[in-house]
Amino acid sequence: MALLGASSSSSSRATATLRYDVFINFRGEDTRNTFTSHLHSALCRNDIDTFVDDYRIPKGDAIWKGLVEAIRDSKLFLVIFSENYASSKWCLRELAEIMECRKKNENVIHVIPVFYKIKPTDVRKQTGSYHIAFEEHKRSSDHRDVQQWRTALFEASSLSGFYCDGSREEAKLIEEIVETILPKLNKNRYRDEHKSPFICNRNYASVKSSLRLKLEKVHVIGIWGMAGIGKTTIATALFNECSSEYEGRCFLTFSKGLEGQGVNHVCARILSQLLNHQDLRIDNIQVIDSRIIRKLKHMKVFIVLDDVTNSLQILTNLIQMFHDCLGVGSRIILAARDRNVLTSGGVEEIHEVKEMDFEDSLELFSYYAFNASQPKEDYYQLSTRVVADYAQGMTLALTILGSFLKTKGEREWDSALRKLRKYPNADIQQVLRSSYDALDDDEENILLDVACFFIGHKMEEVIGRLNSFGFFADIGIKNLLDKSLISINSYNDNKFINMHALIKEMCWKISCEEQSKNGGRQTRLWSTEEVCNILQDERDIHGVESMIVDINQITIDPRSIFIALRKMPKLRLLALRGNINPDIVWNRELPEDFQLPNDLRYVEWNECPLKFVPSICWPKMLVELSFHGSDVEKLWDAVQDVPSLEKLDLRRCKRLKECPNLAGAPNLKLVTFFGCESLQDVHPSIFSHSKIEEIYVSYCTSLKRLCSDYCPPSLRGLWATGCSNLEEFSIPMNADNSKLLELCLARTALSQVPSTIMNLKNIGCFGFDISYSLEKLPPNLARTILLMDPIKYEDDPYIILSRIFPSPPFLCLKQLIFFECQSLSKLPDDIHVLQSLQVLEVESCPVITTLPESIKNLQQLMDIYIYNCEMLQYIPPLPPSVLSFCAVHCKSVETVSSSLTSEPSRNHWASFKFHNCTKLDDHAYIHVLKDLKSRVELVASDGANKNNANTFCYYLPTEESMLINDWSPSYYHPEGSSFFVAVPPDDEIISSCLVLCMLLSNYQSWKFINSMRFECSCYISERDCNERECIAARGVRVRLTSRIRSMFGAKMVSDQYHMVVWYDSKFSNEIMKAIKERNRGNTTCNPILIFEFDAKTVNNEEVWIKGCGIHWMHVDVKDEGEVSYLGLSSGVETHPPSGQTPGFISTAATASPNVITAAAASTTPTNPAEDEDLEAPQVDTWEETKNLSSGSDTAKIEPPLLGKADQERFTVEVVDQINEALACLNHPLEEISGSSSKISEETNSALVAFIEEVLVYPSLLQQARKVRSESIQALEDHDRQLKKYEGMAIENKNADLISKVEKIYASDESPARVPLVESVNQATRDLEQAERRLQRLRQRQQDLKLQLRIYFG
Repeated sequence: MALLGASSSSSSRATATLRYDVFINFRGEDTRNTFTSHLHSALCRNDIDTFVDDYRIPKGDAIWKGLVEAIRDSKLFLVIFSENYASSKWCLRELAEIMECRKKNENVIHVIPVFYKIKPTDVRKQTGSYHIAFEEHKRSSDHRDVQQWRTALFEASSLSGFYCDGSREEAKLIEEIVETILPKLNKNRYRDEHKSPFICNRNYASVKSSLRLKLEKVHVIGIWGMAGIGKTTIATALFNECSSEYEGRCFLTFSKGLEGQGVNHVCARILSQLLNHQDLRIDNIQVIDSRIIRKLKHMKVFIVLDDVTNSLQILTNLIQMFHDCLGVGSRIILAARDRNVLTSGGVEEIHEVKEMDFEDSLELFSYYAFNASQPKEDYYQLSTRVVADYAQGMTLALTILGSFLKTKGEREWDSALRKLRKYPNADIQQVLRSSYDALDDDEENILLDVACFFIGHKMEEVIGRLNSFGFFADIGIKNLLDKSLISINSYNDNKFINMHALIKEMCWKISCEEQSKNGGRQTRLWSTEEVCNILQDERDIHGVESMIVDINQITIDPRSIFIALRKMPKLRLLALRGNINPDIVWNRELPEDFQLPNDLRYVEWNECPLKFVPSICWPKMLVELSFHGSDVEKLWDAVQDVPSLEKLDLRRCKRLKECPNLAGAPNLKLVTFFGCESLQDVHPSIFSHSKIEEIYVSYCTSLKRLCSDYCPPSLRGLWATGCSNLEEFSIPMNADNSKLLELCLARTALSQVPSTIMNLKNIGCFGFDISYSLEKLPPNLARTILLMDPIKYEDDPYIILSRIFPSPPFLCLKQLIFFECQSLSKLPDDIHVLQSLQVLEVESCPVITTLPESIKNLQQLMDIYIYNCEMLQYIPPLPPSVLSFCAVHCKSVETVSSSLTSEPSRNHWASFKFHNCTKLDDHAYIHVLKDLKSRVELVASDGANKNNANTFCYYLPTEESMLINDWSPSYYHPEGSSFFVAVPPDDEIISSCLVLCMLLSNYQSWKFINSMRFECSCYISERDCNERECIAARGVRVRLTSRIRSMFGAKMVSDQYHMVVWYDSKFSNEIMKAIKERNRGNTTCNPILIFEFDAKTVNNEEVWIKGCGIHWMHVDVKDEGEVSYLGLSSGVETHPPSGQTPGFISTAATASPNVITAAAASTTPTNPAEDEDLEAPQVDTWEETKNLSSGSDTAKIEPPLLGKADQERFTVEVVDQINEALACLNHPLEEISGSSSKISEETNSALVAFIEEVLVYPSLLQQARKVRSESIQALEDHDRQLKKYEGMAIENKNADLISKVEKIYASDESPARVPLVESVNQATRDLEQAERRLQRLRQRQQDLKLQLRIYFG
């Protein structure tokens, strides 16, 4: 995240206020009346405000003072070097001042040299006339001035510029200069106009990355999102940032007035801006003047069309014109609230603008409220209320409220925030209201119903209910989604409708406004307080259509609500929530004259205290009836005529004894008696309906029989799990006319598989107890079989499974699930016979200790899920076909096979997760990460598939020290979710793959989740620059639950830190490509890579990232396809974003001096006019690495502090380990240096450098320990003195001693004690760095071992 706009004001020059575009520095007698005058005229013709000293200094002003002010008031400088330039002290003084300005504002100030009839080398080396001029200056001027002029000349002449030797036309040269200047000025000009604070977040970076794609075509990009979310802000920022790189540019905001004038007028407005033609007229967009088209075809243009929501026909014609007429490389951005307008108009790529996260929101709000990046300390809690509770990531709300609260005090803030709860901000509401006003009547009603009643409900259910109300909900919900007025949250494969709080607030306000329009009648009542007020005041309720009442919150007699229903003939939705006190008699009985309105479609009374619902006439239009969790024992006596009823929900009605007769509900689709413990029978009328699809009777523990003479073909699912007394199941099911997908009869009293299901084929899932009778199942009965413990055991489950696995129904099985098998201690070894098996799930089987070794022979197995198997200890080798392995809450797992898969796999996607497997031993981590390395190496060697999207992800519990020591990331930042590193030179990343890692803190989700998403974005930028370019952004989704757990949901809790390590080839390749492109370019700035990580649950809950890093994995791909792992690259220091604590230095041994030289050379400025004579001093762009180099700095190390014996012991230990690795090859270490024929020069040098570092390392470690010990001792001495004086003062009550004690206490925050504390902290950091360096040495040792084995193998 970075701040543009306002943050740019931190520069020492406020470029927005600069007076001149260009300042020309020249020698008057050489070029005043020739080249300079022509250049000045050309600049003026292009509206470039140019300073030339002859014309711009007012008469009578001090000349030098005026010149300095002009220089400091200019954006760009043209320095015209000519024959006699150096003889003018004025020219040299101006140049020195110009270069001084450039040093202070290197990213803003442009200096362009023009060598007019003089060689650049004469200027740079100060030879010829320049030498003569400086000899004179040495005699007549101050030495310091002369040296300053020489430096300025050298620096300016080393910049890229223009060379005119008299052989080329000056007019063309001037034209080239103007063409070069214009984009630079335009770039600054547009940025200067963008004065408002702007957060460069993921929304902005995502769109900008698409603009940067090198597509040789006209590319149209859509920005889509709700009103006020920041679409215009992003489009404006992109225009300011990028448009200067294009030959033509246009920013046009659509309005009703503009749209009303038609597509031809809009087209004319666009072309007028592109061609800088004021009076352009287009009579027919299909017939544009060929001269205009020819000119446009040769132009690369940048166009932003904002707020095109209601302009589908215009947009379609414009996009066609763009493709037909504009030059290749042109970019068009369209910002719209309605996604359908973009897709129907032919937009190729659409980016959704989502709410800003909390950190970015707080920063943006703070800039408007406090002119700072963070709130004032006293206002932090108030600010978080605005950001989190009200604005919720909406840019418009953050800016409006920040500006409004800017000058207010704390009490005023609190009052304003409380007022917002009742009276929404009018400015925000006005913007949001424009989206509502664009809806038709049907869509308006759907939106208001959703806002008042259905937020957080399943989308499928909401659509059904709205359709039952007579709305066209399928298309209506789709349109509201396209218009960003509602959104969808996905939980465990279900979609739930959501809405931004400010839109909900707007809808509530609109719904209340209906009251005044309808003569005081309100159609929607969703506030219990409002319902009570209306009934108490006896207001007209004739027009009420929907009502929700929380019985627990009412302040009136509950019976008055039921009586009032007779006065609501239009009521279509009634929801009574909460339990009335059942001890009061009248709370268990309805009024005698109780009746429901005939137009009711949806009735909900969950937790109803009534034991019996009286015989009333149920509405014939009733579609859904819910008594979830109620005390009802019997729903109705006689058959009820409910011809429209589709769903009956009696879940967890534990006292329900009798199933209602549903013969009068011919359209019934779903009925659920889940958890009705007292229900003894299911009425056969349920099975008589031709539209019934789902029947749930699971955990009806009193149910004894489930029988019917008929099974409707429409039935898709029947669930009777946990019906422990179910002894009889007789429902004829035929494969020829059945749509059955799932049938679950597990944990019942059935002793045999029912004979009535033997004709079924290819159903989705069949659930039953572990039983010998499963042998009798027909082949291809089900793709999935779910097995549970039987209530009555026939035999040991292991023995039963061994017998039934070879039977036909299992041999063709695709998925096998073991669920809550309490007595199953292990899976049989002959599981390998299940050669069609693709998915294996083992959940809540507490006594299983291991998976069978034969599992590696299941060649089709792709997914393995193990959940809550508390005694599982060992993971054997898995088959190479496995793409996903997940072990969750298996807290006894210690060991993982040394080969995670039985043989190398060339799959291009794999995921291995160990969530809360807290006992994994060190070897398990090594084996898991070894698997990652082998997979990366294999895909890197596969030339045919090197461009495929290969993704490998590993998720496992760890501690930070283990992550650092065992995984050894090349760069690691221990605090926060982002850091930056210097861009490495090409020779450091040849044949490299980038692996990402994150350390996640403990977390828990109280919502049901099934997966998490990890993301990383990489930006390339330059040090001290506010601008950055997104070069790669990818994410990986990690599923942490099995199929069963996804059905029931799982509250995810993390007991300790977890690390995520993943490799994404597309992400890695994009970064490598960008690095190479940047290294090929010439720049005077220091390029850096910025990595930003993000972790969220599937419910969009943030997961705190404790640390993050990257790992350069080098692979040597040989001609014949063989791959060797070469280990880590040299590490450099990582940097957190500005304002955060710096990360520690991660080094793999030490950086080579050659690396630093190469990096420096890559950034040395060159002059395209003549660079062969350039002698500019080399600049070290990796300043962080110079103290780590193993060059001259190492030679200055003080004499070793360890004894000779200790030093030799340490060195010999490491060297012996290398000898041990080579012993079987008969190549002792002393022969290595002469083995040039077998070992490459690079490896030989690396080995020698490694041994040299091993020799000096003990002294470094001992020195760090000594310094830390001395620092701690000094601090303890200080504190002892403090305690001494304190005791004496208390004992003697001596005023002088008390005064001394007070002074010492006061020094705690003064220079007396702070340096001691800092010394201890610094020494501790140095010691930790030295210890980490030791780990790097050990890692490097292993890498060298591997290299030597390869070379000698």
